[in-house]
Amino acid sequence: MNLLLNGSLLLLLGLLSGKIVNKARFPAVTGYLLIGILIGPSFFNVLTHEMLRASIWVSHAALSLIAFSIGAQFTVRTLRRLGKSVLWIAFLEALGAAVVVTAVMFSIFKQTLPTALLFGAIASATAPAATLMVVREYRARGPLTDTLLAVVAIDDPICVMNFAIASGIASMLLAGHVTSLGGMILRPVLEIGTAIVLGAVLGVGVSFIGERLKTQAELLTFMLGAIFLGSGIALEANISPLLVNMALGSTVGNIARRGEAMFDVIRSMDTPIYVAFFTLSGAGLHVELLRSVGLLGVAYLVARVAGKILGAALGAS
Repeated sequence: MNLLLNGSLLLLLGLLSGKIVNKARFPAVTGYLLIGILIGPSFFNVLTHEMLRASIWVSHAALSLIAFSIGAQFTVRTLRRLGKSVLWIAFLEALGAAVVVTAVMFSIFKQTLPTALLFGAIASATAPAATLMVVREYRARGPLTDTLLAVVAIDDPICVMNFAIASGIASMLLAGHVTSLGGMILRPVLEIGTAIVLGAVLGVGVSFIGERLKTQAELLTFMLGAIFLGSGIALEANISPLLVNMALGSTVGNIARRGEAMFDVIRSMDTPIYVAFFTLSGAGLHVELLRSVGLLGVAYLVARVAGKILGAALGAS
């Protein structure tokens, strides 16, 4: 199947399935994922593994745009309004998931401590894509929505730290010797710091140049180029494209006089990319592995949800 036919299936079937699940009062993203599962390798294999690998750029593009949009929540005005509670919620929901999942895997399912630690670190992550899509679809507004998006954004650097520390401890346990805790923490701190600085520098340039572009077409072309430039540099430098584009979006939101216009021009064209992204995400799900995961997988999901709810509740109290 050629790339054009592949792309048309992603968009048309994704859009149709989104409309169908809307009738049942589910978010459209549910339909995108379900149709992706059906046409992916796990069922009808319309989208083969080779096609999924060839379409990885769609995922990078979609996540870049999502991160840029979420960065808009990191304005001084918004953070002052939300207060310190958003930081506590983000920190404790990530920590809660990591601790509860690690404890369940180690004490109940008798996984080795290195394995349990890695399970816990992975559990702390919160994917921003689906959250942003549901918020946008339902046009949600208000303090809860602002807090939710800010927490999702802050969660990313926290999870980078969590995974770096957990993987470092796991490596020490497996190797049988102790390495420097400072060195273990320094690497993710440098990665996060580099990503934020890169995003901020790009954001300053985008704010300066974007204000001088006359037409919507010029602004759209420039914004896409700048966002993808940030992601491309991040991938080459082996740092997080999400963090780079969140920092880019935050900088634009804080200093650009036409900041809202810059976010609006991206929102005006990003829906097809998101439809393709979630449909591809569904197609990439290995449904055949769910049976082998069994009770361990169910316990992981329950423990992760419980840990996040407990942590968020403690952070908000």
